[in-house]
Amino acid sequence: MSGHHHDEPIFIRKGGHFAYNPKNPVGRVLIVGSAVVVVGFMYHLFDDAQWSEGEFRDAVRGAAVYLEAEPQVLRGHLGYEERIEEAVKGTGEGPEHTVVRVEPVDTSDEAADGADLFEISTDDIGTPSCMRVSPPQSEPDALRLETVRVQVEVAEGPC
Repeated sequence: MSGHHHDEPIFIRKGGHFAYNPKNPVGRVLIVGSAVVVVGFMYHLFDDAQWSEGEFRDAVRGAAVYLEAEPQVLRGHLGYEERIEEAVKGTGEGPEHTVVRVEPVDTSDEAADGADLFEISTDDIGTPSCMRVSPPQSEPDALRLETVRVQVEVAEGPC
């Protein structure tokens, strides 16, 4: 019976180390299986390192729900920007280690209608989100704590 593929070992010694034997059917399955596992792992790493449009949208909307759910305590210079960033990251959506930018938008014109506007973006997503938070934040005072209940509206696209 020598000469059959079943007589071939699964592993062979090549250059001082063991390798899968392509002449053995189990060795061939292990070769293909290893390649599939490596490609799947690389895809998983890449996918977890960047925001998708859906993840970002869900995170921003989840942050809005969180901000409205309970009163927000603002202290000194820690205002809406920091609360929004914490809320977006706190949703658990998207990559764990990423930069989420929350930029205040100039509301000196009447378009804001008594609210603060913030543009939320990340390098992975081409389209930012616009978050409208009311009431507007008062001038920062390092010694004063301010507790506010906010109303939040989210729109896709720049403010």
